[in-house]
Amino acid sequence: MNIATMLKKPSGRFGLIASIAVVIILYFIISGNRGSSSSLPDYPVKRGDFIVSITETGELGAKNSVVVRSPSVRTNLQVLWLAEKGSHVEEGDTLVVFDGTEVQQRIEESRNKLEAAEANRQKTLSTQASAMADLEARLKSVRDNYRLAQLRLERMQFESEIDKEEQTIASRQSLRDVEQAEEHIKQQIIINRADLRTIELNVKQAEISLEEELNNLGELTILAPQPGLVVYMKLWNGSNMAELRVGDTPWRRQALVELPDLSEMVIETSVNEVDVSQVEVGQRTTIVPDAFPDHVYTGIVIDVAGLGREDEESEAEVKIFDVKIQLDEADEILKPGMTVSATIIVNEIADTLFIPLDAVFTFEGNPIVYRSNAGFRRTQVELGMRNDNFVVVLSGLDEDDRVSLVDPNTSFDSSTWSGIEEPKNGAPTIMNGGNDS
Repeated sequence: MNIATMLKKPSGRFGLIASIAVVIILYFIISGNRGSSSSLPDYPVKRGDFIVSITETGELGAKNSVVVRSPSVRTNLQVLWLAEKGSHVEEGDTLVVFDGTEVQQRIEESRNKLEAAEANRQKTLSTQASAMADLEARLKSVRDNYRLAQLRLERMQFESEIDKEEQTIASRQSLRDVEQAEEHIKQQIIINRADLRTIELNVKQAEISLEEELNNLGELTILAPQPGLVVYMKLWNGSNMAELRVGDTPWRRQALVELPDLSEMVIETSVNEVDVSQVEVGQRTTIVPDAFPDHVYTGIVIDVAGLGREDEESEAEVKIFDVKIQLDEADEILKPGMTVSATIIVNEIADTLFIPLDAVFTFEGNPIVYRSNAGFRRTQVELGMRNDNFVVVLSGLDEDDRVSLVDPNTSFDSSTWSGIEEPKNGAPTIMNGGNDS
């Protein structure tokens, strides 16, 4: 005979006693498997502002970053000194110093060539001046002879025709001597100028060569073009890729140092194609670095990619869209490359009721809660936006009502109960907007 038969067919006094015993046994069985209203975990219906947001993982970087390259100096570049990795430098601070031995040798050679060119110029100028003095003396002499010849000719008006003719010939010869001397001087001036141009060109070339080598020597000391954090690039050292170090011999114009400006930081992240329609430039964000979970920063969305790309970290064929967020303020503890959690606020619901999702159950296809009131009473509710932990209550409950976090009709083991995550500042964050009704 089973318990149900005993309850249906009591037999006299014995049957009544047996029935009472069965009821008592069933009470203790049920009581042992159900929690009382005082032992079951519950939660008050709260009122506050609901923040609808999307949270993604991103990486910190500098908004403005300069890559510093090795100089294009014609020499065997070898690193002699480096600024400390990770140190902060100001504009004009020294980053890298290369060996300048070869360039200094060329500087000495250029100085010697310049000195020789200048000495040759002085010698040429002196020689030209002496030659021109001789030519001018010759010109003066023949001019004097011509004037004398002309004077004699004028005084021979009473002389014989033969004497006059001879003096006329002598005067003409003196004039030709003057003309030849003047032409000689003109030609010599042209020659001197041409020679001097060549010599001046040699001097100028020597000066340029010296100036270039001096500039080359200056380029072997690389200065920071802007403030920033010293981040060394990786170079091939013959066996593998490694960060720049003393003794390395990079190529000309090879990237050596990245200098991010930490005064303006950005987060590079991406949003699933399902959610990207909710993200817009100008939306506010909160940022929490993985390395400093107690530090919360604010920022703003400054760019949303117009084209999606394949998510390389997902096996599913899903598109993601790159999003860039700029921090409102910099902090010296934030470094490029840090992983952060970025929460983009896409909507805010002010002054609304909300409860934990753990308090919501389904009865006959409708959402219900078990409201605590001298026991637990099943109550149908209308729900709104939700997230992984909380949901907005549109109707069915009042502020400060208490709802059970477990189904009172099922067994409950308090030793396995881990509780729920409380909303921060009374405002639960909705990870992905949704509507339950």
